[in-house]
Amino acid sequence: MSDDSLQDTSAPEVERLPLRTPTLAPATHTNSYFVGRRDFYLVEPSSPYGAEQARLHDLIEGRLDRGHRLVGVIATHHHPDHIGGAEAVCERFGVPLMAHARTRDKLAGRVTVHALLDETNTDLGKPVGLDLAVLHTPGHAPGHVCLFERRARWMIVGDMLSSLSTIVIDPDDDGDMDDYIAQLRRMAALAPTTLFPAHGDPIADGVAKLTAYVAHREAREERVRRAVAAGAETLGAVVARAYDDAPVWLWPVAARSARAHLERLRRSEKITQTGNDAAARWRPTEDER
Repeated sequence: MSDDSLQDTSAPEVERLPLRTPTLAPATHTNSYFVGRRDFYLVEPSSPYGAEQARLHDLIEGRLDRGHRLVGVIATHHHPDHIGGAEAVCERFGVPLMAHARTRDKLAGRVTVHALLDETNTDLGKPVGLDLAVLHTPGHAPGHVCLFERRARWMIVGDMLSSLSTIVIDPDDDGDMDDYIAQLRRMAALAPTTLFPAHGDPIADGVAKLTAYVAHREAREERVRRAVAAGAETLGAVVARAYDDAPVWLWPVAARSARAHLERLRRSEKITQTGNDAAARWRPTEDER
């Protein structure tokens, strides 16, 4: 299979095209998905790079030459490695960009969202012969959506999971650890089979992976709590204790998720916070000492 080919997946109605994007290590590419055997959606118009966009457009043209129809373009959320090629592909093929209202708000003034997606879009799959449910799954991003095929039970999960690493939850970009963990549990309760992430290969046992992600987050949060209980008051000190199993070069990225865990612990009254930003200090509550 050449680099310019769509990659088959375990679902015959889903094809994958990894495109090079400005994403976070260890990922180097974002998966764009063609969803539908004949008429189809493009999910994740990912790359801002001209050569990668040309590959994507050529493959769409190939589908059109076979009598297929591109119905629309779907962005799971607003991050640059997911919407970098959105305007180019929508303009070239005359189709709408579809996303959640919170994603539209995040992209205002940069990228135009033409149609909104939320959980009332019960007919989304009809134009492509599928039974697609839109799931609003905030946590990584406030407008994040997943697509769940209710008959075949596969799920396109965007940045809720990856087969390469864990997911960054960044409070400075409206990331929320409470929401994220709750949505992972909700997704697992739907008993999906294969998960199609934005980064990395498809994940065969969806429930096991989702359950493992929740367990990992809970274990990491316990390490953050113990770090504060042991006297780590600054973000740097918390990361050094709670993420001592991660390479030091990853600590700046880990600090984002650490802050999300600290905020979740503060809400649950296990720690207190004084000050903000670089001056923030965290201490255990009396019950946690």
